[in-house]
Amino acid sequence: MFRESDTSDLAVRLGERCRIEPPALVGRKYEGWKEALSIGDDAIIRPYSVIYCDTSIGHHFQCGYFVIVRAECVLADRVTLMSRVTLEGRVHVGAGTKIMAHVYLPSRTRLGSMVFVGPGTTFLNDRHPIRMPAEQMVVKGAAIEDNVSIGGGCAILPGVTIGEGSFIGGGSVVTKDVPPWTLAYGVPARHYPMPASLREGNRPEFMYPQVDLWGPHSDPSWSPDE
Repeated sequence: MFRESDTSDLAVRLGERCRIEPPALVGRKYEGWKEALSIGDDAIIRPYSVIYCDTSIGHHFQCGYFVIVRAECVLADRVTLMSRVTLEGRVHVGAGTKIMAHVYLPSRTRLGSMVFVGPGTTFLNDRHPIRMPAEQMVVKGAAIEDNVSIGGGCAILPGVTIGEGSFIGGGSVVTKDVPPWTLAYGVPARHYPMPASLREGNRPEFMYPQVDLWGPHSDPSWSPDE
């Protein structure tokens, strides 16, 4: 289904049973836009959020208040963005990933499936911002593999890869690649063996516990393999 506002400021294809609470803006056009925003079934979008055209979002998407998702982002099924999250465009987010409040993801950042990002974490994509000639700029975001958990208040530097299943302690500054299934913490983050208590990966019942994050209905049957 294609819907376009009377003022032609918005263009969005909505799935079934989507709930968009005004004054959210979905399908925000910009100069040079090409495709309407696509949103799957059962989305919940809270007030004051803005989602641009040329972005694709899967089923069961939820976001809090004042969320910004710019153009050319791809969000898989069951992604949750809490309040005041910003995706600056050309960001990929895998299925079941949950991003807590006040997180910033710059362009060319890639998150896998079942990733948890704690509140106030910032990702970076340029090691020499505003100091290099345009022809020498290298913009490269972080790559976060499946089942990673990142604590609150972290800084993830440009081009870093965090391997599958790794656990990043809160307040850490990740300056280099983290191997799979590694515990990392500190400033800068150092690597340690993964404790036995953390080796099972992120639990689906905590990643996406409710049909409506602010409501009473639970969805305990969902698994990331669906």
